[in-house]
Amino acid sequence: MINLGTANLTMKQSFGTDVKSVPSYAKKISFTGATEVFKKNFLNTYEDILDVFAKNPQDDGVAGTLPTNWMARISSYPDDEKNIIIRKVYGAFRAAVKHFHPYNARKNSSSYSQNKANLENRRIKEASLFLTKALRHFGILPEGNSVIFKRRKVYGNYINRGYLLREKGQNPTLEKLFIKSFKPLNSLRYDANFNGKSAETAHWLYLNELNCKNISKIYWGDTKAAYIATEYETPPKYCSPIVQLKKSYNSLDDFGKDFERQTGLSLDDLLSRKIVPGRINRKGRFEPKSKEDLIMGYLHTELNSAGLMHSDLHKDNAVIGTDKNGKPIVKIIDIGGVMKKI
Repeated sequence: MINLGTANLTMKQSFGTDVKSVPSYAKKISFTGATEVFKKNFLNTYEDILDVFAKNPQDDGVAGTLPTNWMARISSYPDDEKNIIIRKVYGAFRAAVKHFHPYNARKNSSSYSQNKANLENRRIKEASLFLTKALRHFGILPEGNSVIFKRRKVYGNYINRGYLLREKGQNPTLEKLFIKSFKPLNSLRYDANFNGKSAETAHWLYLNELNCKNISKIYWGDTKAAYIATEYETPPKYCSPIVQLKKSYNSLDDFGKDFERQTGLSLDDLLSRKIVPGRINRKGRFEPKSKEDLIMGYLHTELNSAGLMHSDLHKDNAVIGTDKNGKPIVKIIDIGGVMKKI
């Protein structure tokens, strides 16, 4: 238990700090009920999603799994103890993320605006230290390494803050996480069916099962702490994340090579989905369509093939990331607005 000061807050892990301190009944609990439901079903309404959590109280508002390399660090434990550790990790994350929110001063006071940035930076450092100690304790993080939160610039109607969490130290192996913290959303609003902490947790777990290389993966979501943890997309080292197409090319093949170099999408990726990439002008040169039309058109077909549509797909929620070989790849990084096709 670490006292974090500032607002006289104390971070507490939801499930204690010692595996043996957990009651015996907890060791027999399977807390993946909601996860399995969401993976197999695309639920259309907020009420349906809320009902799944209500029927699985042992999940405590959490659905999903820890990343592969995180799980590998606790693979030697028996399943019952492993499940307890996972619950504790979720509890530590909940405490850390909740610590980002409160501020000492009243919003209408002059000191609020003046101190807000400094206070937030301090809280991020405190949360990083707390989570570092917790992950070391659980055996997920080597003793000499640490994890740090770093705030990222984010935009959107439903996102409150965005953070990168990464491991620092010798030979880091833990997957980087993008932590998306949500604004409060009235559950009675129609868009709560497709946006916000509950809908995006449930729908993203369903999308994971599509195994689509062009959709980022979610690891887990915590509806009580109002955040989700997804894979962090790193821009390719040898290619600008901003696609710059020429006005015209010598040929369709020349365009195809340049387009693939910048996006990872081949000419065949477009043509096989009946996407017309452009036209031949009067001078015999190939003029491509806009990068937005081509990239968004391709991503829409990926969802359409699963009977889904994205009602809010734009340049801020689709990026050029890096695949396992360091080559560029287009990915949807925000699924708020995904719904069943009518």
